[in-house]
Amino acid sequence: MSEGYVSELELGKCGEYYAIFKLTKQGFICFPSDQGLPYDIVVEANGRLLKGQVRSTLKMRDYGKSKSVYRFGTRTGKGYGRAASLSKCDFYAFVVIDEEKIAFMSTDELASTKNPGTLIQTMEFRSSSGIYPGRIYSNGTQRMLDYSRNIESYEDFNRVVSLMGGRRCRIKNTA
Repeated sequence: MSEGYVSELELGKCGEYYAIFKLTKQGFICFPSDQGLPYDIVVEANGRLLKGQVRSTLKMRDYGKSKSVYRFGTRTGKGYGRAASLSKCDFYAFVVIDEEKIAFMSTDELASTKNPGTLIQTMEFRSSSGIYPGRIYSNGTQRMLDYSRNIESYEDFNRVVSLMGGRRCRIKNTA
């Protein structure tokens, strides 16, 4: 998928359908929501309907001092001008389109400590397969950065369900 030819709407729809695909593969029943709602997808988990917001990016990039990251914003509204409320949805799905990666996080995990009742404004991940060099010192040694927020650590939606007090979902045998 070439960055120059993809609109934000197309990128968002692609992310939504990828999230639905990954959730279905994990054994969940899910579907897209209607336009105009404060959530993008709905997932049935142990008899409970969970509302999810999907954020998408094409690939890893550098953002100022943040090098080699998958960056996602959580702000809402026209032009993404408002901090997102904790009460609008139950979880977020962060999708990297070009690399087909996904991370699921509950809104409680994304709660802002500075602004109670809202989410943090930016979420960054890295890949566990990457090597991220740090500062090179004058004696020639190089500090390797340790990033604990690897996108691969968040791909199992059962982790979100258990954080919300639910039981793990088992994939149904359809054979």
